[in-house]
Amino acid sequence: MIHWLVIHSPLTVTERHHHSFDPFPDDGRVLPFGSGATVFYNYLDYQFTNNTEHTFQINLWFTDKCLEGELRVNTELNYAYHIEEKNHQFLKIENQFYRKNEIWRHKILKFEGGRVVATELIMKNFARVTYTPAEFLED
Repeated sequence: MIHWLVIHSPLTVTERHHHSFDPFPDDGRVLPFGSGATVFYNYLDYQFTNNTEHTFQINLWFTDKCLEGELRVNTELNYAYHIEEKNHQFLKIENQFYRKNEIWRHKILKFEGGRVVATELIMKNFARVTYTPAEFLED
């Protein structure tokens, strides 16, 4: 959740590690594969920094079924970010399944009809899959 909020902002991710495997099929998945981050205490970390002149606040809370959150800023920004998954595919290599994709971020001007002013590749993911992807199942 924190990573999803950060990549929708001008904050800068300085350390991120993706999951080493994909344990579940996409049933009910609403975010693109690999758009999260993993932390392994005392070994791998997730870090970001604020290189802007703005002050940000992260708020997280639980509902009965979900973790929810918001990122607040001390002044309204005239831009927003849209995240897009590209080049997603499943691969079979030596009887093992893998998944890869790219996560791109578009900076858009909110008050100019959503005009895209910048696009950047922010993540490339490649992970072992622990299930058989649907397109590889025999009928």
